[in-house]
Amino acid sequence: MMSTTLVDRGRPFHWCSDWLGLVLLAFGLRLTAALVTDSFHHPQVYEYENLARAMLDGRGFTFRHLGITYHSYAPPLYAWLCAMIYSAGGTVVAVLVVQMLVSVGHVVLVQVLAERLFQRRGAGLIAGLLMALHPGLIIYASTKAHPLTFDALFFTLVLWQFWRLRDQPSFGRAAVTGAVIGLGVLSRATIGVLLPLGCLWLLATSARQDWPKLFARCVAVGVCAVAIVAPWTIRNTLIHRQFVPMVTVDSEVFWRGNNPAATGHSYIDSGRLVIDAMSAESRAELRRLPNEMEQSRWFRQRALEFIEADPGAFLRLTMRKLFYFWWFSPQTGVLYPRLWLYGYQGYYLLVLFLSGFGLWSIARQSRRMCAQRGALLIVAFLVGLSGLQSFYYVEGRHRWAIEPLIIVLAGGSVVGLSRAVTTRWRNRVAASNIC
Repeated sequence: MMSTTLVDRGRPFHWCSDWLGLVLLAFGLRLTAALVTDSFHHPQVYEYENLARAMLDGRGFTFRHLGITYHSYAPPLYAWLCAMIYSAGGTVVAVLVVQMLVSVGHVVLVQVLAERLFQRRGAGLIAGLLMALHPGLIIYASTKAHPLTFDALFFTLVLWQFWRLRDQPSFGRAAVTGAVIGLGVLSRATIGVLLPLGCLWLLATSARQDWPKLFARCVAVGVCAVAIVAPWTIRNTLIHRQFVPMVTVDSEVFWRGNNPAATGHSYIDSGRLVIDAMSAESRAELRRLPNEMEQSRWFRQRALEFIEADPGAFLRLTMRKLFYFWWFSPQTGVLYPRLWLYGYQGYYLLVLFLSGFGLWSIARQSRRMCAQRGALLIVAFLVGLSGLQSFYYVEGRHRWAIEPLIIVLAGGSVVGLSRAVTTRWRNRVAASNIC
């Protein structure tokens, strides 16, 4: 048995005041956004709508792309959810309402995590308020039938589950952690990188005598995650007659960020995608290919040829994409009114400033090793995910999915600021006494 509790359990949550106030604010903002943009009548839909309708029409999980029918175009979880809602008589409006409710629940979860990490009610309130006000997550939950709301929730849930597993490393919690990761991978494949990062964190922050026990729990996490994903992988492998873990467009996504016309973004400017810069000959060659696996190999070969021909350009592009991930690219906001972009930029700068104070407050608390370990996992997740995404291409929504983790740290600004003010006040009092 572990001798001590390794992650603080946090103070009791103030359900009546904190929870209710945040829920009303978050849902009110999301409902207002839907009404102002008229998204209940004119929602923005994506390929997931086509996938859901295809399943209900008996055509299976299929989508027309680049002139052929794809069977493994996207991770399936969101399209499955849409199909379930439609089969029960719902419409896209019902999907948006579900997204709003999930987004509101995510707000409360971020508040709970911040309060647990910093052991301050104020930290939870700040994090919850920032999460409720997040412009990008409001827009995606309220106006677009898109899986980003669920992707973001799964990133945060995986953090929470590893914290819980660190607190009580039972096989039951390991199974739940693995199930959350598996479901998350079915929504967004990059969530899979959190499994090795979380397990390495468990081992690195534990006493050596606890490693055998924790290693067994990590194996359980992996087995449960694989068990959730395996049916989809088996289905893909049977269809394509070769191993396809999740989707067949991963090579195309890799090519978007690694080709002579690549900008680091999926757009060249407000009117052109990177794929639009492809020559007529290449486009014709691509469309002559008979199936999605051949098209996948075509994109992978072109991307690798670009990297082999100019590895320096690949390295520069990767570093540029990493910079864009954490800052803004020239293409950021091309699909939105300029005022919306300025509003988000101001919000993001505030979150970065406050999260810096949150990290500083944890670093100053040498006696609170549990908080430092919890913050270390957040930083590991942020570094790992941003690095992985930078090998592909970067858009603002890719950061929005993990900004809730940054917001958890931002909640600690109340601790850092209060300590700074208190220290300055004490220094002034001490100076006046000396005088």
